[in-house]
Amino acid sequence: MGNNDESNGGGAGAGGVCTVLVCSCDKYSDLHGPFITLFRKFWPDCPFEVVLVTETIAGGGFDRAILAGPGGNWASRLSFALGGIQTPYILMLCDDYLLSGNVDTGLVLRRLSQAKEFGAANLRMIPNPKPTPANSSPAPHGLLEYRKGSAYCIATQAGFWERGFLSAITAGKGSIWEFERRGSFEVCGEKRPLLVTPTQEFPFVDAVHKGYWEKAGLALCMANGVAVDLARRGRPPMRVHAIEALKRLVFAVFPWDAIVRVQNALDLGAKERRK
Repeated sequence: MGNNDESNGGGAGAGGVCTVLVCSCDKYSDLHGPFITLFRKFWPDCPFEVVLVTETIAGGGFDRAILAGPGGNWASRLSFALGGIQTPYILMLCDDYLLSGNVDTGLVLRRLSQAKEFGAANLRMIPNPKPTPANSSPAPHGLLEYRKGSAYCIATQAGFWERGFLSAITAGKGSIWEFERRGSFEVCGEKRPLLVTPTQEFPFVDAVHKGYWEKAGLALCMANGVAVDLARRGRPPMRVHAIEALKRLVFAVFPWDAIVRVQNALDLGAKERRK
């Protein structure tokens, strides 16, 4: 792993409380430009330092870039980045989470304040997966709390993380899928709550899936005059659509917890692991 740290300025975040951390890799460096362009457009008054963690190729426009070097994986890069961040909270985003509307900074700061007030390990600002009586319970201020040990109670969806908890749950993982699928069943003894807002409060589009542009992601970029490199990645072929449709059917019919436990036991999805 490398130990490079490229900076374009920026402080430690509002009051030194939180840092926006954008997780990426060289394979997805073509998304750096669209991400930061839309981020600056739709959140011009972001009070936090915006840090990109990647391997060796970092696009401009971020407050700081942490270069972890080649040869690692998603989790090792995240762990490396957390070692270079001092704020107690992290707003973690993926490089394909493209902002699609104006961010309500006051609302975001209130949610951060609630994460601190309730001692939350994580406060997710999008209810994905949708909380149900089987995997959640009511929490103060209209929030819901994911039941620990339920599928995707740990997920990379946009939200605040207590840095120590995020570092601990990342240790020993490889891919995003391991972080979410295995991590969800490793937190049963955690006392701090995993909170989620009842509606999506952070306006973004998950623009890329399985390495291909989603229709909504391309439309968002086109509507905002953001150039994309279709030579690097295009629209998904029909086989990808068919596989995803089958997966949606399986998840609609069978309990998510059971499916994810089987995936973990059989290490299914290994070919999908994004470095």
